[in-house]
Amino acid sequence: MPKKKTIRTPQQLWEAVSSKSVHFVERLFFSLGVNVARHPWKTIIGSLLFVCISTICLLRFHIERNPLNLWVPPDSDYYYDTNWYINTFGTGFRFQKVIVTADNVLEPDVLRTVYNITNAINSITVTHASETYSLSDLCYKIPVVNFFSMDTNSRSATSNATNSVNNTGSSGSDFSDPTLWVEDEFYCSFLESFQLACLQHNILDIWKNDLNVISNISKDDILTKVNDVKTNPVTGFPVDYAKTLGGITYDTKGNIISARSLMLTWFTQVNMSEVDLNEVGNLVGTEDWVSVPLASWESEFLRIMKSISDNKSDIKIFYEAGRSFADISGEAMFHELDKLFLGILLMFFYIQFALSRCNWLEIRLTLGSVGLLNVGLAYVSAVSWCSLFGASFGPVHSSLPFLLMGLGIDDMFVMNACWKNLSEAESKKSLPVKVGLMLKHAGVSIVITSFTDVVALLIGAITILPSLKSFCIYAAVGVFFIFCYSVTFYVAVFTLDVMRIEAKRNGILFCYKHTKEIRISTEKTILQKMFECFYKNVVFTIPGKVFTILFTCIVTGFSIQAVLRLEQRFDPKWFIPDDTYYKQYLDAVDRYYPEEGHMALVFLGDLNYTRELPNLHNMMSEISKKSYVTDVVAWEEYFQKYVLSNYGRDLRSGNITEAEFNGYLSRFLYSPVGGRFQVNFKFEKNFQCGEPATRILGSTMNFNFAKFKGPEEYIPAMNKVKDIVRETNITTGNRYHSVWSKVFGNWVTDEIIAVEVERNIELALVCVMVCTVILITNLQMCLWIFICVALTILNVLGWMQRWGMTVDIVCCIGLELAIGLCVDYAAHVGHTFLTVTEGSRNDRAFKTVTSIGTAVLLGGGSTLLSLSLLSMSKAYTFQSFFKIFLLVILFGLFNGLIFLPVVLSLIGPSAYNSNEKDKDTIIETAELNGKHEFNTKQIDDG
Repeated sequence: MPKKKTIRTPQQLWEAVSSKSVHFVERLFFSLGVNVARHPWKTIIGSLLFVCISTICLLRFHIERNPLNLWVPPDSDYYYDTNWYINTFGTGFRFQKVIVTADNVLEPDVLRTVYNITNAINSITVTHASETYSLSDLCYKIPVVNFFSMDTNSRSATSNATNSVNNTGSSGSDFSDPTLWVEDEFYCSFLESFQLACLQHNILDIWKNDLNVISNISKDDILTKVNDVKTNPVTGFPVDYAKTLGGITYDTKGNIISARSLMLTWFTQVNMSEVDLNEVGNLVGTEDWVSVPLASWESEFLRIMKSISDNKSDIKIFYEAGRSFADISGEAMFHELDKLFLGILLMFFYIQFALSRCNWLEIRLTLGSVGLLNVGLAYVSAVSWCSLFGASFGPVHSSLPFLLMGLGIDDMFVMNACWKNLSEAESKKSLPVKVGLMLKHAGVSIVITSFTDVVALLIGAITILPSLKSFCIYAAVGVFFIFCYSVTFYVAVFTLDVMRIEAKRNGILFCYKHTKEIRISTEKTILQKMFECFYKNVVFTIPGKVFTILFTCIVTGFSIQAVLRLEQRFDPKWFIPDDTYYKQYLDAVDRYYPEEGHMALVFLGDLNYTRELPNLHNMMSEISKKSYVTDVVAWEEYFQKYVLSNYGRDLRSGNITEAEFNGYLSRFLYSPVGGRFQVNFKFEKNFQCGEPATRILGSTMNFNFAKFKGPEEYIPAMNKVKDIVRETNITTGNRYHSVWSKVFGNWVTDEIIAVEVERNIELALVCVMVCTVILITNLQMCLWIFICVALTILNVLGWMQRWGMTVDIVCCIGLELAIGLCVDYAAHVGHTFLTVTEGSRNDRAFKTVTSIGTAVLLGGGSTLLSLSLLSMSKAYTFQSFFKIFLLVILFGLFNGLIFLPVVLSLIGPSAYNSNEKDKDTIIETAELNGKHEFNTKQIDDG
């Protein structure tokens, strides 16, 4: 009678699949361990040869220094607009600023100090490529239109009228142009006699920087000039000197009577075609576009200002150059790399403490050194292969060695723990089989953690932030190579080290063989004994389990409350250490110019400006109505009033021909009223005074954003202005029109970073769950590992808020790494629990934590030690990384070593189905195959 076929339930089918997949992976690692142990030298040579070959890929190594390609999403408006401006105008500005402070800067003595500063800066010269450059060669030049100040024979015809224009017209109430009283030919020849002047904001322009006048000036003269002069006597352009003052005191009539600070600004020009960021950019990617001569000039500027400020006591001087942020942020980042070498040294001693025993044979100097070398090989391989596939090296990549050092050492501790946990019967097998058994037990656990780390990091690589994307790719590849070298290179060296011990060779002097019997330590370590005592008498007691669960729930509740208050905010000032000249300058700006906002530009492309002026007027009118917009300076408004006042034509009526428009525009741009707007235009061809303007390729209009408190204010303001410009009905030409500000680079990142963090964390958690299901295959265990990871991330986010941290790009990178790291602790414990087959749930949980728990704790300690030196760093990036990883390690260890074992002791799943017969067959086969390769003599000769 045929045997009735048993129908399996879905649960039984899943358990069968789970068992077979686990045994299949274990068999692979067992075979790998046996083969490596049989051929250790071949494995070592093969690994080193692979690394050497990989270094050829470094020929494609590229350090990305362009800030656009590091910190800005490539599909963002800011990225497109910045490149449009660079390609269209081909020039850019950099500012060199000095703030002078005193009890009252409107004193003769202070102005004489300002004169000395101005004279010193104007005298700076630098040499590059055999050419000498001064400020006059590097500054942005504007046409001088102050006819009244010129001693020429033509002055009498225009002086009185021009004076009227300079004092009223350019300021916004009178747009009449007295130069139209003369013929174009005469006027233009007269204009050519004027020299261009460097654009600057300097109160000494009131006195034309004349030392004789400044030396004999009185306080009353200073106050009179500051209150009355509204036009720059040097250039003829309108100016409000009150905006250069800070801490102003007014009298009852609204006149300035004193001020606490005075700001000087020099505008320097950058020719974008001469910029080579590979030469002048820094490794942090925070340097803006700058030519080599200007960068050198700025260095000399900083040197001179440091010398001047150090010699002043009663008058305090603060300063910044265009390169200040890049210099200080870059120095803060890379100045800390010396801590990497100290961290390696500390890690070496830590490994020796964890692996070695107090006898001459079990000093594991070689093994500890190779553990660190393993990380180095992985780092070199990761950089090499990422370079081959075009992934650029960015500034945050400097923290990668710290991360890999913490992750790489973990695998070594797990393998060492599995070696110590071999049963008495297993310990009697041949060395290759013992190594195979060690890797069989450790391999699955290692591959689970490594694979989930890699997947979590690759999830982070889908971000639209280029620097974060590149870093996650490098980190994922680095973790992959650590896994590869751990199960090959490290296992090979481990085998040789065991052979050395069996041959009784000294752990320091390998050539020395001990003749006296040295007893190999088989006792449990102090840490293992402490673990047993702690879990037996505290954690696994009923009060201990109740306390653990309650404590986890309470802490999670507090974390949820804090997460709801977690802010999304980033301030570039955080990159600047407190003890730097630049931080002192920024503090002075906040103190004396608290309302100073951010300059913005409206970009206009190749439009039909004759037809579009009404639309441009409506657009700028809408922008100026916003409460957070100040100082709107639109050439369209000035041009319209100029033509209406002098020609009686309304440009917005639509009755102006293109030829008339170009003629009016040419005269406007060469007039005292409109000369300052030349910087706002890019023409198809340059034209001279008296010639009609050529086709406009691009133009800009200026305004300022007010100072905002945070992203809850500036992100809506940015988007609202963008909407106004975007919705303007431009119907001609290429119709390109947009709004841009340098600060948008940070604001755009702030706008998306919260969404990026939330999305990446959610995706990474899902992928971690999928990975653990594939590799561990026990659904209940996968659920508990997922809960541990989720709790860890939740607690990290909550305590980040309580620590005063915010969500920004640096924290985003740290959290990406945290997800992979916190999986390790729970995964090691969960997998080991499934391999323990004997005893109750409580017994299995106890055996799990006492066997693998010490390795997990040592691994967490190694990560913390490798990153602990970052706590002393002044760099914001490293400080943030340390805080995040400290929280990850603390909460990850708690959830993995205390919460999870308690849960498993109560409702943990059954163990994997054992297959002892298959196991014995594999071991016997390995013994027979390796019988001729390993004998006592070979072991002795090591």
